[in-house]
Amino acid sequence: MASLDLSTDEVVEDIKPIVLIVSDARGDTAYAVVAAAAAQFEADALDVVRLPNARNVQDVNTFLDAQEEGRPIAVFHTFVDERLRRDVRHALVRRGIPSIDLLGPAVTVLSTLTGAEPSNKVGALRDLLQGA
Repeated sequence: MASLDLSTDEVVEDIKPIVLIVSDARGDTAYAVVAAAAAQFEADALDVVRLPNARNVQDVNTFLDAQEEGRPIAVFHTFVDERLRRDVRHALVRRGIPSIDLLGPAVTVLSTLTGAEPSNKVGALRDLLQGA
């Protein structure tokens, strides 16, 4: 699988990159962020693919192994479990795949600000919005 080399200005015109959204829930939060960023580009500039309900790094590795060879890929992820975030980040670094942790830094800042520990509940926003 090709990685995305961010150190060069070279643009590959004929290969559409994949943006992979990985989450331990449905991936709606990450999708909203990626959709907002992708709206800045032509509609068919990239393929957005979700991997919901990822429970471990092997789920992510299995999905990545199945991707089309030669396509650049980047990963946006939202995991509530700190260990899973770290393991996925390390796996992506080993593969040379750029990634953005969309949830971890925000949870860390809010935890520091409030002095409280996060619940680490998967799907907490969805539950909150549904009144659960």
